[in-house]
Amino acid sequence: MRTLYQILLTCSVLFGMIACENETKICDQTLRSDFHVRFQRDSARRVGDTILHNVRDTIMPKVTVYAIDNGVNKDSIYKIKPLKEIFLPFSPVADSSIFFLRVDSTLTPDTLKFKYSRTKKFISPGCGFGTTFFLDTVITTQHTIDSVVINSKAVTSSNDTHLTLFFFNQ
Repeated sequence: MRTLYQILLTCSVLFGMIACENETKICDQTLRSDFHVRFQRDSARRVGDTILHNVRDTIMPKVTVYAIDNGVNKDSIYKIKPLKEIFLPFSPVADSSIFFLRVDSTLTPDTLKFKYSRTKKFISPGCGFGTTFFLDTVITTQHTIDSVVINSKAVTSSNDTHLTLFFFNQ
């Protein structure tokens, strides 16, 4: 009888450990929120005294993007790919990030500088902490970029379009 109680006690302790183990090891959420940038062109044309605007999504033929650290191209994010949008990773340890952007191999590249604030957010015991960003300022060169529209300053998900870049018509 005593061995039966010992076996039942051992089994119950073992089942209790198995039941608690999944709560701390499984992470079913993404910890990373990339900054989503969309490309557009405005084909403005004059008809008489009226200017007609035709804003459309644009696939750039040879997009190359590098992260820049201390004036040096550090990491290649995209290399000569046809894209209509890009996803940029912000630094979780700095308050700004700089990127090199060339949308076509024959055009002059632009530089994008983002200033933001960071907040650590506890997600779960299995996931740990994630970083959310709040965009403050966007500074760009204007070689191929005509203008910038900030769609959403809070970077909590990669599903939202955070920035729209409008390009000159070449």
